[in-house]
Amino acid sequence: KLIEQINRDTNIGKRDFAIMTLATTTGIRAGDIASLKLADINWKCYELHLIQGKTQNSLILPLQSSVLTAIADYILHGRPKSESEYIFLRSCAPYTRFHDGVSIACIFRKYLFSAGIQHSINDGKTMHGIRRMLGTNMIVAGIPVPTVAQVLGHQGIKATRQYISLD
Repeated sequence: KLIEQINRDTNIGKRDFAIMTLATTTGIRAGDIASLKLADINWKCYELHLIQGKTQNSLILPLQSSVLTAIADYILHGRPKSESEYIFLRSCAPYTRFHDGVSIACIFRKYLFSAGIQHSINDGKTMHGIRRMLGTNMIVAGIPVPTVAQVLGHQGIKATRQYISLD
């Protein structure tokens, strides 16, 4: 419902669709989305290579072709002209990168509101909640907990347990 609110015909919409698609399919943290660089994508191997901001650990994630298409559409048709090495840029001059994950969370909240989805503190309707949703969905699909831990960028399964809610 949230993603349906994004007008992909606009430059901002192309950016926001790429961000939300990336978040919902990979579960990477909002701060890591804000810090993604053009060189972090291996287009030929359908992979994302990044150093996680929270842990400083390297993470390699597969990317679905639909995610690559969304990112490419933004880069080629929506991204402001800039020499910046960062993928996602502010839509107003100066066209610089987002400072941190708070900016990405604001984008999420904008579409949450547009979709008429009510949000209150600790209800899980956050960017971080997307990570929990992805982890839970992976477990329900029969993916082993150690694999889910790797995808979420956790060092072990202890941290992953709190991301899995079968309630």
